[in-house]
Amino acid sequence: MALTNAEHQRLYRERKKQRQKAAAEATADYLKLPFNEYLATADWSVGQQCLDEVGIMPPTFDADEDPQWRDDWNEHGAMDYRRSIGRAERMVGAFLDAAQDLARIINQYKLEQIDQAISELGDLDISDRDRRSEAFEEAARLHNIRDRLDKTIRWTLREYQIKD
Repeated sequence: MALTNAEHQRLYRERKKQRQKAAAEATADYLKLPFNEYLATADWSVGQQCLDEVGIMPPTFDADEDPQWRDDWNEHGAMDYRRSIGRAERMVGAFLDAAQDLARIINQYKLEQIDQAISELGDLDISDRDRRSEAFEEAARLHNIRDRLDKTIRWTLREYQIKD
């Protein structure tokens, strides 16, 4: 069976994404100063404070190394320059993935609680005109909240990985 245009596009984007993942970091040859030395002079106190405020120990970059790096992550030779900069880039990805997953769980929790509140409104005795009016206003408010929770948001980040 022939693929639709949308299926062709989806497959093309997946192939493009895989090629980009496997590509080498374009800046690797130009990174002469080790990242850990640069970070020692950079002001990342806001990031450290944000992590500290939620009980996460801010990472340290005492040496130009990446002790958690595993060679099996380097399937296509794309990440040969791994050191403190590679560790920092992986941290950004991990923080983004963790934030996305936690946001999904929070969203799911709130949606379930709002749905429960909506169903409880349906069980109310609304024979009294004032109570009926209040119940309809509350139902409209809850549906508005639910609609907003169904939306996605975007955060803007500076580009930090350049693939060939």
